[in-house]
Amino acid sequence: MNLTISGLPALIVQVGFVVVFAAPIWLAARMVGADRPTLWRSIVSLVIGILGTVVSVATTGALAVLLAPLAFLVSFKYVLGTSAIGSIVLALLAIAGYAAMVHFIGGALSVTGNGLRA
Repeated sequence: MNLTISGLPALIVQVGFVVVFAAPIWLAARMVGADRPTLWRSIVSLVIGILGTVVSVATTGALAVLLAPLAFLVSFKYVLGTSAIGSIVLALLAIAGYAAMVHFIGGALSVTGNGLRA
């Protein structure tokens, strides 16, 4: 099965994914009392965390397992305006939000087929 989306629908789908993945961070930032808990700042902190992870993987290899969470914690601290402990709590709450999304939304999706053809 091949699925191709291009143009404006592809852009809408991409924006939707960004908002869906930033929403748990935004809600967690509001819960921990961040200074600047907006959806835009949550998106920016998510992008900075991902870029930090990519840089750490490219430069350190296996050590990136330890540096990737640190990239997200630092981006939460400085972009959303939390304390060090607040960024750790924010990360744990965001993980719980992602787990809830997988539980409630992921169960409704199914992919069938063999996927490989020779």
